[in-house]
Amino acid sequence: MKQLIIPDKVQKEMLTDFMIMGKTRGLIGGYCENEFPVYYANEEMARMLGYDAVEEMVEAIDGKVINTIHPDDREQVIKDIGDEYYEGLTYETTYRMPRKDGSWFWTVDKGKVIRTEDGKLAIISVCQDMTSFVERHKKLEDSNKILNERNRILSALSRDYPTILLCDLKQDTFEVVKGDTFTHNDPEEKQKLVRGSNCYSERVRYFFENILIKDSAPGYLEKLLPEYLMEELKEKDSIEIYYKTIPNGSGSRHFLANAVRLSNEEDHFKIILGFRSVDEIIKKEQEIELQREIIEGLGKEYFSVLAVELDKDRVFSYRESEENGKIISDFCRKCDNRWSKIIPSYAETMVSNNTNGEFEKQLGLETLRSQEEDYSMTYEFKSETEINYHQVRVTYVKKKDGARVAVVGTRNIDSLIKKERMQEEKLKKAYAAAENANKAKTEFLNNMSHDIRTPMNVILGYNQLMKPLLTEPKQLDYQKKIEQSGKLLLSIINNVLDMARIESGKMKVDENYEIVGEVVDEIISTFASEAEERGIHLSASMQVTHRNILCDSTKIREIYVNLVSNAMKYTPRGGNVTITVEELPCEKEGYVKVKVEIKDTGIGMSKEYLPTLFEPFSREHNTTTGKVGGTGLGMPIVKRMVDLMGGSIEVESELGKGTVFTFTLMHKIADQKYYNEKTETADESDMGENLRGKHVLLAEDNDLNAEIAVTILEETGIIIERVEDGIQCVNKVAQMSPGTYDLILMDIQMPNMDGYQAAQCIRHLNDKTKAEIPIIAMTANAFAEDRKRAFDAGMNGHIAKPIDIEKMEAVILSVLEKQESLQNGKNNSING
Repeated sequence: MKQLIIPDKVQKEMLTDFMIMGKTRGLIGGYCENEFPVYYANEEMARMLGYDAVEEMVEAIDGKVINTIHPDDREQVIKDIGDEYYEGLTYETTYRMPRKDGSWFWTVDKGKVIRTEDGKLAIISVCQDMTSFVERHKKLEDSNKILNERNRILSALSRDYPTILLCDLKQDTFEVVKGDTFTHNDPEEKQKLVRGSNCYSERVRYFFENILIKDSAPGYLEKLLPEYLMEELKEKDSIEIYYKTIPNGSGSRHFLANAVRLSNEEDHFKIILGFRSVDEIIKKEQEIELQREIIEGLGKEYFSVLAVELDKDRVFSYRESEENGKIISDFCRKCDNRWSKIIPSYAETMVSNNTNGEFEKQLGLETLRSQEEDYSMTYEFKSETEINYHQVRVTYVKKKDGARVAVVGTRNIDSLIKKERMQEEKLKKAYAAAENANKAKTEFLNNMSHDIRTPMNVILGYNQLMKPLLTEPKQLDYQKKIEQSGKLLLSIINNVLDMARIESGKMKVDENYEIVGEVVDEIISTFASEAEERGIHLSASMQVTHRNILCDSTKIREIYVNLVSNAMKYTPRGGNVTITVEELPCEKEGYVKVKVEIKDTGIGMSKEYLPTLFEPFSREHNTTTGKVGGTGLGMPIVKRMVDLMGGSIEVESELGKGTVFTFTLMHKIADQKYYNEKTETADESDMGENLRGKHVLLAEDNDLNAEIAVTILEETGIIIERVEDGIQCVNKVAQMSPGTYDLILMDIQMPNMDGYQAAQCIRHLNDKTKAEIPIIAMTANAFAEDRKRAFDAGMNGHIAKPIDIEKMEAVILSVLEKQESLQNGKNNSING
């Protein structure tokens, strides 16, 4: 090959213009044509590429300078030189050049465009081997990348780890960069001793012995001591160790230690050691595990579990067991896993006609999308042979991207439903039996009351009729004893019947208007003669602001009567019985709280007996050993009545000193309407006239009772006429001219037609005067509901047998006066 020689002038310019690191290197040139045909090369260039002569090198590169450039670098080199060539153009670029032995080396190429002797443009390049420099630069870049990565790690550690230590494992030292959990919550004196040393291995051992729960990290000490840690970090950039500690001041127990290698030099091995609490992470993991266990456990109950992506109308099956689960999965596949298609198809085929409409309504796609809370529904599944009950449970969850998913589980509850229905049927039968028994018991009590009170009415009635006819002291004494024994027997009967009614649940609270002071006055008046006769001082005091109340006055009077009669019964001559009524502060607006204390100086009760005082039939002194009779039902009745009205009762007693009963009740304060009505009634009762000359129709089937009633009423001047049943009573009123009768006294239990029916028939008579005639029930049906039923039937009053003459006269007078007042009001209205 022809020897290529560059002109001296050009070579001199190249030597002058291009100097690299103070020394010239290989030169090579090529024409500015395709692939740069060789124009010039020197011996230094040939030696750099590993050839003995320039000719050998030129032949090896096929006479083209482009072949001295690595294929991957050619595009960048041409770009560095430029797209247009002109004389005087200079450039600099870096690329890899091939050696004869097949290896490559990095070179820096500085070149210039010249014009040759034949007038063509050519590039002359000065090249220097820069392999060592490039490799050092690459190592520096790699080191920088590692350093940057470690800086990022340190930055992350600084944010997440409250304690950071900079440790030198070869020097066995450390310094605290941030925080210091190594001392944990030890006493301050001990912490000062520990902090006084910066020995790394000493601090690790201290932490292991005093703070760490060793079972939580068996290899903790070995892994963090310098020798092991250096070996580990030579292979890895970082290691993590989990451990638990004795709870510190913040309550943290679970921690993570993270060691990150910084540098490994001859005398130093530096690491960053960070500590942070992972209690929240552990707690979350435990919650997730618990949820997983719950879901897994619940999933076993459901033969089908589906996940419905609500926004995409797409279904995924998570569980399909038993035949029923496979049926649902088959529907999913047939309907291309589209929920909007699955539900109508499944409802039409597998759900009974009774429930398929509700099934589609509650499980349709739009319903699933609109619901916010979890819910369930039951439907009837059509198996091949029968109807079974299935339950669908819908629960909502959210995916990571926030999309809502409905988890739909289906299970067989057929046996549960059938068991519940059997239980319901049994309960219905039991309830019906209890109702029938209760009804029978009520009827028995009503009949018992009536049957006992009827002869008692005769005994006490004739006793009262006999009293004015007796003149002999001995006969009067007999009469008085009969009267006292009769009243005691009546009291016992009332207590037994009341207790039975309380236990059967038939006793109800019936509130009406009452004045607190009037009740106390009545009680004092009732017991005044007995107290005087027995030489007992009976007194009362009252401090009540809100006296107008709504209460069950009948039950309150019975409570007073039981407690006061009890006090009188057990208080000897010369003793005291005191009633104290006091208003207490009441937190409920519109209500008043009244405390009543009934105190006696009687024989008292023992401490051993007090716990059983309110038990039925309980008595400390029975009738055979003491002189005081009774059933032992008075106090239990009082307790039950107080409880029924939402109150409380307490007792204090001491043998030989007396007893104090205290009961507290809360009543609604009566408004002006009730107050006015009561005031008007009271005023009217003061206007009473004599009953003489009044015409009364008596409906009574029992001859003895009729005789007593007729005799008593005739003594007051009343003109009385008797009929024996309800039909006769109605006919009599209908037949007689209006105004014949001023009043009707109506027995309740009568043959042919009872008193309730008779009263209703009279109230429906065409003649208004006859229809409005006052009717008073005079009956042995003496319970509160009997009284209510009488008023509901259209009657104006109620008198219980045995007849108390004074009470009967008072009721008759009150009813007549009220009727007269109403009639006067109507007349005034007509005249006006």
